[in-house]
Amino acid sequence: MKNLLRLAAAALTVLPLAACAAESEGPATLTWWQGPNAETPTQAAVAACTGDKKYTIKVETLPDGSDKQREQLVRRLSAKDKSVNLITMDVVWTAEFAEAGWILPLPAATAATVGDGTLSGALKSATWQDKLYAAPLLSGSQLLWYRKSRATQAGIDPARGELTWEQLLAAAGGLPEGERGVAAPGNRYEGYTVFINALVASAGGQVVDATGKPGLDSDAGRAAATVISSLASGPAALKAMSTLDEETMRAAFEQGEASFMTNWGYVYAAAAERAGKEPAFKKVFDDYGWARYPRVTAGLPSAPPLGGSNIAVGAGTPEDQREAAFAALACLTSAQSQKGFMMGAGIPAARASVYDDAEVRAKFPFADVMRDSIAEAAPRPMVRKYNALSTAIQTAFHPPASVSAGTAAKAQAAVAEAVGQ
Repeated sequence: MKNLLRLAAAALTVLPLAACAAESEGPATLTWWQGPNAETPTQAAVAACTGDKKYTIKVETLPDGSDKQREQLVRRLSAKDKSVNLITMDVVWTAEFAEAGWILPLPAATAATVGDGTLSGALKSATWQDKLYAAPLLSGSQLLWYRKSRATQAGIDPARGELTWEQLLAAAGGLPEGERGVAAPGNRYEGYTVFINALVASAGGQVVDATGKPGLDSDAGRAAATVISSLASGPAALKAMSTLDEETMRAAFEQGEASFMTNWGYVYAAAAERAGKEPAFKKVFDDYGWARYPRVTAGLPSAPPLGGSNIAVGAGTPEDQREAAFAALACLTSAQSQKGFMMGAGIPAARASVYDDAEVRAKFPFADVMRDSIAEAAPRPMVRKYNALSTAIQTAFHPPASVSAGTAAKAQAAVAEAVGQ
């Protein structure tokens, strides 16, 4: 269970890695630095990609935790470390790493290979200033999870994919006390930024535009604030919303306090595992339903959250090893490799064709909804000062119970200061 959680944070965290190249004759030696997860599919991907012995890949492990992984990578990349050839990055690092010159843009041929069949939401997360700097390895989006029996009792059918937050909250509020909760992120952490960004994008806006100008003091920003206020203060509110994250939401949903929840795909695998161990929980698991992320505005499709990880080539990679590094990048992110990660680690793929695979569809019955959600997902803002921007958003909108229409203007000023606008 702990391993499933560490792999999922949709939110928000992923498998950051790197590579080291030795300047010697013979096949290039590349080292892939990565986080301490998904060891089995990683080794399988390496074995498949090095079978022709054109290059070798050594896997190194970064510390646990996205912040520590980023810290170590930044230190090595800024020093043009020749041993950093392949790195797996969180989807929010692309702009910072590309702007700093720490990673190399993909050659045209590699970019074409990577782009072929990759879901558009995932591809956007690997792009900076119209150039592809990385190859999506893994992806993921949040779905609306619900108890089917309770949705029927509430008189709604989330599976139609047209449900708005307003409709969801009104319907849930009519359920019996102790069952009417709707679980969404509310703690002050990266997942809250993910949530707010999705709400703004679903209302047709942007947290920041392509030039870095904030867009929260807008109709979209105010619509997002209204959803948060309703979640925190309406009849479907969970008392602990200001502390909710992926795991506390999952707990509230499994226990029945919440009948609806937005969360990453890992919650299905976690529930399946629990149902296999606890016969009494199987009835609850069999009642699980899933649907597209709720809309903010009727008639406007939702823009679900996007998570995942991308592989890039470090700029310190010696010239004579770059061809091998890009070849490895393309192989490691192939459909075959991504299927291995999805089956072995439960992390959704970034390539559309993987979702048509019979084994994948058998294990992940929500595959179609997940694929469509990733394709139409809203990446978080692509800005160099992302960490500062995220902190500013979390602070302005916290606690959720304090949020009002005026919060949008407050957040606008905070974000403008954070990104230097």
